Amino acid sequence: MELTLFIIVGAIAVLSAAMMLISENAVYSALFLILNFACIAFFFLMLNAPFLAMVQITVYAGAIMVLFLFVIMLLGAERIMTGDFRYPWLTPAAVILALVFLVAASAAIIDGDIDFIEEHKPDPYVRAVHAVIDAGELDFYLDDTLIASGLAYEDSSDFELWTEAVDSRHTVRLFEAGADPASAEPLGEEIVEINAGEALSFVAVASGTGDMDPKLIVATEDVTFNEESGTARVVAVNALAKWSSVAIVDKENNTTLIEDLPYGQASAGVLLKKGKHSISVYPDGNDQNQLAVLKNTEFDDNTSVLWVLIEERQEGNTFESRILNIETSGSPSFGSPTHVGRLLFTHYVLPFEMVALLLLVAMIGAIVLTHESLAPREPMTRRLANPPAGLDQPIIGKPEK
Repeated sequence: MELTLFIIVGAIAVLSAAMMLISENAVYSALFLILNFACIAFFFLMLNAPFLAMVQITVYAGAIMVLFLFVIMLLGAERIMTGDFRYPWLTPAAVILALVFLVAASAAIIDGDIDFIEEHKPDPYVRAVHAVIDAGELDFYLDDTLIASGLAYEDSSDFELWTEAVDSRHTVRLFEAGADPASAEPLGEEIVEINAGEALSFVAVASGTGDMDPKLIVATEDVTFNEESGTARVVAVNALAKWSSVAIVDKENNTTLIEDLPYGQASAGVLLKKGKHSISVYPDGNDQNQLAVLKNTEFDDNTSVLWVLIEERQEGNTFESRILNIETSGSPSFGSPTHVGRLLFTHYVLPFEMVALLLLVAMIGAIVLTHESLAPREPMTRRLANPPAGLDQPIIGKPEK
């Protein structure tokens, strides 16, 4: 259905753009341009960008085109003037120059190997997650830098930019809240490698069912903009020591999201459709013994979700598995002013400049091609709305000297 709509609306957009160019009536050209703007607004709606769609309608198809139509009809320029042009060579010269420009620009883009230029990766982000029920509040240190202080159970810190040494190995250490890292013994320690463009979550979990000493698991998340609209990214961490591996199933759609996730490991990111879902955890290979469930949980668009599979101590020294759901907002939603600005100044700077140059050439060509012709204009006759008495009668004979 989406492809069919795109083909139909795309054909209308191309046809209206062609009719705008070849129409000899300026009013008709403006109306075809309004139709083209409406098709573009429909494309924005298909991309789940209502802000840009409304801007396209209200600003371009509304205010600007109404102004164009007003000026066209006020000046009486509904039809293109016919006659002999003063410079007949301008039209073929403009066409040739435009073709030469397009060939030169295309050659520069192809020889520049733009698609092969390595994209600059931003600095990494780091955060801490506390998922140890009996450990009290914790301090997280990355090397000698405090990244989370007094973090309580089930809490997580915000992602922070890591500007120290990148693409190198670092040490993550856990301490009791308020402990001096220079003299105190760390509760847990892990060597991690931090690379540019990554978002790392340092998850403190229990090392075993009977032993609640903290253990660190590093999960690599993705908090950049999700190009597939209407989805959230999910990463799961398996801290269920009783099971060698687990599988995570979406009960709403009866699909397996993650399978064979070993204990002490973090999964790769998977996409989950926006909306409510019921998530179940099973021992891998056994879909009858349900370990934990996350019922009717709402997942928003363009978010990063971290699931930590943990075991909590219950009354009678028993343990019950559960899913700790931690949701983080991703990049600004598609079509927002912030997202459009980031795309323009990171991925589309060159195409943006090329389009601006093409519009400049088109504007100059339009001015040249619509140069005033040599055909004499007919003088405009003015009639008085209320002529004085006697002036509205025809004059018969020659006037007296």
